[in-house]
Amino acid sequence: MLAAASLAAVAVAGPAQAAPRTVSGPSTGDDGLFLTYLSCDDVFGAGTAPVPRINLGPYDAPVGRRSLGLVPRGGGTASGPYARIDSIAAVDASLEVAATGGTTGVAHLVTVTAANPPGTAWVGRSGLSVAPGSWTRIAAHDLTFDWSLVDLGTRATISRAGSATPAAFAAEHGDGPGFVVTGFGCDGHAFNLDAISTGGAAIDFEGVALATTAAVDRSQDAVVVSGRVTDPSGRLTGDPLVLESRTAGGAWRAEGGPVLADPDGVARATVQVTETTQYRWHRPQSQYADEGWSDPVTVDAPAVRGSATPESQTQSTQ
Repeated sequence: MLAAASLAAVAVAGPAQAAPRTVSGPSTGDDGLFLTYLSCDDVFGAGTAPVPRINLGPYDAPVGRRSLGLVPRGGGTASGPYARIDSIAAVDASLEVAATGGTTGVAHLVTVTAANPPGTAWVGRSGLSVAPGSWTRIAAHDLTFDWSLVDLGTRATISRAGSATPAAFAAEHGDGPGFVVTGFGCDGHAFNLDAISTGGAAIDFEGVALATTAAVDRSQDAVVVSGRVTDPSGRLTGDPLVLESRTAGGAWRAEGGPVLADPDGVARATVQVTETTQYRWHRPQSQYADEGWSDPVTVDAPAVRGSATPESQTQSTQ
């Protein structure tokens, strides 16, 4: 589910998209700011894709209420945002990271300056760690990198240039465009990302917009109220639902606890109707979506066997 960066292409051009946006998964839709994974030790080394998830928090999310959680499949892989930059002297790439168990990571910065020999690139590496208990902001311009000149054909190190911040390195060796990948999970610990940005582009991870619908089936001895939850693509998600009811002039009340969806992804509840009653489904808040309700459906009393009411579905009110 995570896009893999083409990390050998360091001759970049054009600014990143400027419009900040909210996304509900690891795909950002921006070729200048997106999520990737790679080796913790080598910017050109392969990594293993983590498992993504949307979470409430943890702690107080930096922007909005949720963030993107990434669960590594093992150690040795750094997962996080790739940010394209036009100038390492003025690099503007940052993110917020939280790990309830703490985690280690790395920032890899690659650039080609005007003074670079053909077929080479400068590669900087900065080891990172975050402690549990809060969100930590990581900004590339504040980091100290260990710099190496690398042959892009053989990936061999030609020379080393010591340690320096991006601005200090540019002042001595020349400025240039490039990219920075800032990732965590090198120790295999799960973590969360939010508020990733570069230049004018910024991304906030929030929940999925779900729709809940209700329908009534009176073709059997009893009245069955069914509920469906779908994501923006129309896929049934099978979220647990709570049936609520009210009679004329009354308040909404829950008809028992959460109802789990059947294998077909539909929640069903059998009700006994003695007077005209409205029913609706309540979708409780979850890690990946806000709560919501279906529009109500009305069941007239008495429920007569064999008097089928056509199934009707109405979009939820969010």
